[in-house]
Amino acid sequence: MTARFQITTSPPPTSTTASYSPFLRLLLCLSLTLGASTAAHAASFDCAKATSNVEHSICNNPDLSSLDGQLSENYQSAMANLAGDQADALRTEQRSWLKQRDTCNGQESCLSDLLSQRAAQLQNTAKQGASALDNLIASIPADPAAAAQQLQQYRGPLPSAWLIYLHQFVPASKVTDAEVATRHQSVIKAMNDDAFSQSVLHYIENNPKTGPDVSVLTLLRMTIERAGYENADGRPYVHCFIFKQQGSAAYEAFGALYGSSRDSQAPICSPQGDLFERPAWQQLTKLIEPMIGKASENSGTIRFASYADWAMFRLHATVSPEDFLKPSQRTPATDDPAQLIRSWSDDKVWPQAQREQLLVAIEPARLATMGWLQTEKHFSASDAAKAADAIVNTWLRDRIDFIGEMSGPVD
Repeated sequence: MTARFQITTSPPPTSTTASYSPFLRLLLCLSLTLGASTAAHAASFDCAKATSNVEHSICNNPDLSSLDGQLSENYQSAMANLAGDQADALRTEQRSWLKQRDTCNGQESCLSDLLSQRAAQLQNTAKQGASALDNLIASIPADPAAAAQQLQQYRGPLPSAWLIYLHQFVPASKVTDAEVATRHQSVIKAMNDDAFSQSVLHYIENNPKTGPDVSVLTLLRMTIERAGYENADGRPYVHCFIFKQQGSAAYEAFGALYGSSRDSQAPICSPQGDLFERPAWQQLTKLIEPMIGKASENSGTIRFASYADWAMFRLHATVSPEDFLKPSQRTPATDDPAQLIRSWSDDKVWPQAQREQLLVAIEPARLATMGWLQTEKHFSASDAAKAADAIVNTWLRDRIDFIGEMSGPVD
C-alpha cells in the first residue's frame, strides 16, 4: 500500500457533539443504513447445504449449533494468534478432530461432549497464542526490527496490521512495500463480515484530506477492535506506546470514529498517572455529571462519540500535555467556559445553584492540574499554568457544548 496523501497535522482533538465533522455525520448515516454486526453464535456452516448426519444434528439442535459456532470462533481466534508453523500444526490437529467428531454419526450427546471439550481446548490455545503475540507487540518500541522479523511468521490480521504500522513509521524495520500490499489485502479480507467497518475504512483511505499516518493507524485501530482486547478475560491493551510516539495522528485515529455505540469499544488506553483521579477533578466531574446524564437522554447513540472523545482527551492530556501549550489551545474570551456557565439562559434546564457549585470547583481542578504537571511532567510553573488552563477549559467546553447541543442553548 503506497502513501497517496500528505498528512495535515491537526491540533489536539476537542471534538464535541456540537461540532461533529461532516465525516462523522456521514459515518452516522452509514451506521443507520448498514447497521451493526451483531451475529449470534450459530452453526459454523450453511445449514441449507447440510448433508451428513452430524451436520443435520447440529443444525436441528440450537445448543449444538451454538457450540459449533463458538468452537469455530475459538478456532479462528487461535489460528489468528499463532505463528505459521503452529497454525499449520493446529490445522492438522483440527482435521483429525473432525474425523473423530464424525464418528458420533449424529448422536447428540456424543456431539455435545466432543464440541464442548474441543471448544474449551481451542479457547485455551487462543489465549496462550494471544499472550505470546501481545508480548511480541509490546517489544516493538525496544527493537522494532526484531519484532517485524517475528511478526512476519504470523498470518493473522493483527500481526499484519502491525507490520503495516512498522512499514509506515519505522523504516528500519525493513518491511517491504510488496509485503504491505499483501498484508493490507489480508486485513481487509478479515473484515468481510462487517460491511460497515469496510465502508468506514474505505472512506478514510480514499479521502484526500486524510494522510497516510491516520489511514494506517485507523486500519490498526479497527483490527485491534476485533482482536478481543479488554474483554471478559481481561486481555490488556499493548498498543498504548503509539500515542506518545505518533502523537496527533494516533489521537485522531483512535478516538470517535463511527458516530454510534461502536465508539464505546474504541481501543483507548487509560490515562497516564492519576491526574483525573485527584479529588479536585473528582469533584468537578461529580458536579457536572447530572447535566451530562440529562443531555445524554436526548442524544441517541451518537453520545458514544462524545464519550470516546472525552476518554481520548484524558489520555492526551496525561501523555502529551505539552500539546496544550500550543497557541491553538488558548480559549478565546468569548468561549471562556466559566462565563458560559454564568450566562446560561435557562435555569429550569440547568439550575443556577448547580452552576454556582460547578464554578467554585473549577479553580481547584486547575491548581491540581498545575501541580500534577510540575511534579509528574516536570513543567515549569509558567508552562504548567498555561497547560492547566487549556486542559481545564477544553474539558469544560466539551461538556458545555454537549449539554447545549442536547439540552438547549449555551447562551
